[in-house]
Amino acid sequence: MTYSIGEFSKIVGVSEHTLRYYEKEGLIKVNRDENNVRVYSDKDKLWVDTLLHLKKSGMSLKDMKQFIMWGYMGDETMEERLALLKNHRKKVVEEFEKIRQSLEFLDTKINFYENELGNCFS
Repeated sequence: MTYSIGEFSKIVGVSEHTLRYYEKEGLIKVNRDENNVRVYSDKDKLWVDTLLHLKKSGMSLKDMKQFIMWGYMGDETMEERLALLKNHRKKVVEEFEKIRQSLEFLDTKINFYENELGNCFS
């Protein structure tokens, strides 16, 4: 199945501008029809979904480009992609731990103030 940029934008939940930017940056390679109009496929959706997850996880644009480039190169780059993902996962886990500690701190403070306010009305 193929989609126009407008249809595809709605399917993947990003703007047409973002899709053009991803293409310009080499993050996705989009086929074009005989009139040079972008034609997106279900395979492109998988790539964009991957990009969005990598972006949400905080991966740098440089690493995203490298990962995507290796993906387009094929199976011979699987070890490199795996190493990049493992390295990024380590960074995500470290950041997750910092956020978990901040959440714990906030919960402690919230409990303190709720208890103090409760004591004021007793």
